[in-house]
Amino acid sequence: MTKHGADDPIPAGGGSNGDGRRTALVGRLPAFGGGSPLLAASSALGGGSAQRRPAPPEPAARRKLSAGQWTRLGMLALAVVVLGAVTGFLVAARMPEQYAARAEVLYALTREQPTGFLREDRNISTQLVALESRAVLTPVADEWDVSVEDLAAALSASVVDESEVISVELTDPDPDRAEGMLGSVLASYLDVAPNDTRADVRDYLNLQLTDVLQRIAAVPPGVADRQGVLAPLTDREQWLRTRLDELALADLAGPAASVLTGPYVDSDPVSPRPAVAAAAGAVTGLLVAALLVAGLARRMTRPDTERA
Repeated sequence: MTKHGADDPIPAGGGSNGDGRRTALVGRLPAFGGGSPLLAASSALGGGSAQRRPAPPEPAARRKLSAGQWTRLGMLALAVVVLGAVTGFLVAARMPEQYAARAEVLYALTREQPTGFLREDRNISTQLVALESRAVLTPVADEWDVSVEDLAAALSASVVDESEVISVELTDPDPDRAEGMLGSVLASYLDVAPNDTRADVRDYLNLQLTDVLQRIAAVPPGVADRQGVLAPLTDREQWLRTRLDELALADLAGPAASVLTGPYVDSDPVSPRPAVAAAAGAVTGLLVAALLVAGLARRMTRPDTERA
């Protein structure tokens, strides 16, 4: 039987010799950080599992609006829409009334008769620019003591669909003043309108025709290919005679620009229109109400966890 000395370690727990030797071996291993390497490894593994993050909780379901809440939101939306309509109506009702004086001008085309999609001839488009030009408006502005800019802003002109008629409109708070200013604008336009250019055009065409006739007469009778030389000259002569005939017809029809319908004023003002302004205010209020109700409904249906 083996004897143990006083300094030899005694097996723990009264186990067998093999268990005692293993326990004694573990006891002799150097300690790191106040414990054995096995305990440290076991502690590290155990700590990793303890620090693992838990799974995030499922989001809470949103609450449903009650019947009373729906009623309150509907009443709020209705109040916003009514407020917008009333605001638009009151703003329009406080604005000064504007009356429109209207007239029609006939501008007869002479050389380029339009047909189909060319009905609005470039000559008529030029007349629209002339009607609103400073050459026409400056004398009228001086007569009625207004600025040219204000007069131009109050005046508008457009071509009636597929016609040679120009519709002119002028707005002013005073209906009599609007009618008088429009009459002055038409008189100034007729003074500036190129009604007297027909004489210049006729003189030019007559000079060209005289030159062509002289060139035709100068062609010798026995020249080779006489018909080939005379053909372009005779074509030119025919074209000039056609243009002169058109001018003669235009002279019979009268001046190029003339007043077809004199100035007149509608009995009802053209602006403001309270009903239209109220409708616009209601539409604006409806958009604001939709955004407001959507925001409030989202806030009212938040879960209790979000409220906390």
